[in-house]
Formats: sequence, structure tokens, C-alpha cells
Amino acid sequence: MIHIWDHVYGNQNNGIVMCKPMAIPESYEEMEMIDAGWLALDQKIFYEGRYQECFFQCRSTRINLKKYKHEKLSKYKGKKIQMMEIRPEQHNVEMTGLRSVYQKYLKRNRLPDNNDPFKVISDRDSFLIYYVQDVTNIIGFTKIKRYWFQEELINYNSRKDLARLSPDQCYAVHTVFHANTIAMEHVAFNMESAWAKKKGMGEIYLGPGYGKTGIQKSKIPGFQWWTGTEWSSNRKSFEKICERDSKITKVKEFDKL
Repeated sequence: MIHIWDHVYGNQNNGIVMCKPMAIPESYEEMEMIDAGWLALDQKIFYEGRYQECFFQCRSTRINLKKYKHEKLSKYKGKKIQMMEIRPEQHNVEMTGLRSVYQKYLKRNRLPDNNDPFKVISDRDSFLIYYVQDVTNIIGFTKIKRYWFQEELINYNSRKDLARLSPDQCYAVHTVFHANTIAMEHVAFNMESAWAKKKGMGEIYLGPGYGKTGIQKSKIPGFQWWTGTEWSSNRKSFEKICERDSKITKVKEFDKL
């Protein structure tokens, strides 16, 4: 693993230095990385003369699927909601209809277009789509990143080859972004967790946990968060930290933590 420290802020007077901890892993380290609070970035970084995939260290969150109780909540207006995985390339994402779902999601929730999930689609990425009756009637999607077992990384020559593997051969998945045309976040996660458990995964990773959105994640049964040294199930401590996150408005306020 190659560590990279992006220094964005420092205070020489009291010894506090803030930076972005990042790393370029060896091909066989993915399991260890995600288990130690690292997640893959969307954007590659330029390092040693070429663009390379990079992981970042964060207050990662996940759900222990052994402690999550699945519910039968897969209907919309009496019709069964179905889910399937697709792996579109950037050049054909418009053909899938996902862009339309994304735009409707922004409009319905009055959100700015700040997190375009289609701007970067790597070999690690795929989409879980939700539809009713016909696959062309998409009502939502979740962008995920897949992480592989060491054996698979050794056996395949490139990530292009790895991208063709089914999730059955993945160690874990990390949900990056969810959009929908109806309020179905709970239903979507319920289906995603059941899907991941059926594929033999022990956890499903929810991404970084900070501020108000972090507190929302902590309400899910089986919730765990990365403290920097271990995975914790202490929700009260996590929510207290997230509440403190929301109160910080200036960089200099970090000095008081």
C-alpha cells in the first residue's frame, strides 16, 4: 500500500494538522482495506506519471447483515418491485433511462445537481435498478462499488475482466448513491441487504458517516461504524460525533475538538 497525504489545512501554533489520508492499495489488499475503514474514490489521482485508483480513509459505516431483519416491503401500488444489476458504460448510460430517474429525483427533492453518479463510472461500479412490471419502468436505482476477494484479484489480468464477475464472487459492496421517482429508500435498502446476504456477504457498506445523513444511517438495525481503530456498534457515541459535525461551520473550529 502506498500512502498519500493531501495536506489541506494546518495550524503550527498548537500542533494540529488536518489532511486527507489516501492510499493506493496493492491488488491483493482490497479485503483488508475495506475492513479497515478505507473506501474507493470515484476519481483516479495522478501519481508517478499515471492515473491510478485511490482509496480514502473515513468514518466508514456498514450494516452487519446477521443482525438486520429483512422485511417484505417490495410492492408499489400493489405491484411487485423487482431489482436487477446492470453495468452501463459512460457512453451508453442515457440508453438505460437512469439519467431521467436522477433528474426526477433532484426535482422532487429540490436538490442541486452536485453529485452526478454518471460523471465517473469505473470498472468497480454497477447499478442496482428497481422497476415495476417491465424493466423499462424504472422507479429507482442505487450505484454501488464492488470489492473482490484476493483470489479473484490474482486470477484476473485486469479490472475489465473483473467487472464481468457476478456479485457472488465479490467480498463486499459499498452503496454510493440512491435516486428514485417515489419515496422508496427503506424498500430499496431492504432489497439490497437481502440481495447482498443471498450472495454470501456478511456486511453491506453504506459509505462515510458524518452529520445528519450519518445519524440517519445509524437507525438501521445492525449498524456499525469505523472509529479509526475498530468497528463499533455504539450508536450513541456515533450520533454524538455526527451532531458535533453539523455544528462546525468554520475550519478553525476543528482546533477546539
